[in-house]
Amino acid sequence: MRPISRCYNPTAYSTTMGRSFFAGAATSSKLFSRGFSVTKPKSKTESKEVAAKKHSDAERRRRLRINSQFATLRTILPNLVKQDKASVLGETVRYFNELKKMVQDIPTTPSLEDNLRLDHCNNNRDLARVVFSCSDREGLMSEVAESMKAVKAKAVRAEIMTVGGRTKCALFVQGVNGNEGLVKLKKSLKLVVNGKSSSEAKNNNNGGSLLIQQQ
Repeated sequence: MRPISRCYNPTAYSTTMGRSFFAGAATSSKLFSRGFSVTKPKSKTESKEVAAKKHSDAERRRRLRINSQFATLRTILPNLVKQDKASVLGETVRYFNELKKMVQDIPTTPSLEDNLRLDHCNNNRDLARVVFSCSDREGLMSEVAESMKAVKAKAVRAEIMTVGGRTKCALFVQGVNGNEGLVKLKKSLKLVVNGKSSSEAKNNNNGGSLLIQQQ
C-alpha cells in the first residue's frame, strides 16, 4: 500500500483550483467589458410613473376617437342646430328613430294589385315616403324619375324588389313642399303606376298644377 501523500498532493490541488477560479473571473470580466450588464429592477415609484403614463396615453387616444366620431355625426345629421356633444347625441337619437319609423311599414314583397301610397315623414313637410307596387317593365324607374322631376322633387333613397314580374318600390322623396306638393307628386306617379307613358304623366301633372292653382 502506497502512502496517502503519493496519491493526494494538497499543494498541486490548491494550485489547480486557484487557476480555475481566476480563469473564470477573467472570462466574466471579458463578458462585462463587451457590453453585458445586469438590469437594475425598477422601484415602486418608477413603476407607478410608467403605468400612469400608459394610462394617460390610452385616455388621450380614446378622447381623440370620440371627438372624431362626433365630428362625423355633425357632418351627416341634416337638421343639427347646436354643435355641443349633448345636442349632437340628442339629434342622433331623434334622427335614428325617425328613420326607423320611415322603414318599419314598408312591405317586403310586391302586392298582386297596383297600388300607390304617399305620406309625409313625421313632421318633415319637405320629405315624403312613397310606396308603390305595379307590373315590372323596362324603363319603369326612368319614368318614376321623370315624374318626380316634373314636380321638382328628387329621391334621396330607394328600395326596389322585383318578384314574379311585379315590382315593389319604396322611395324617400325630398322637395315635396307640403300637402300641395304631395298631391302633385301623387298625380304624377299614379299614371306611371297604372302603366301610362312618362309624357302622359308630365302632361297630366301640368294640367293638375293648373287645376290646383285655379282652385
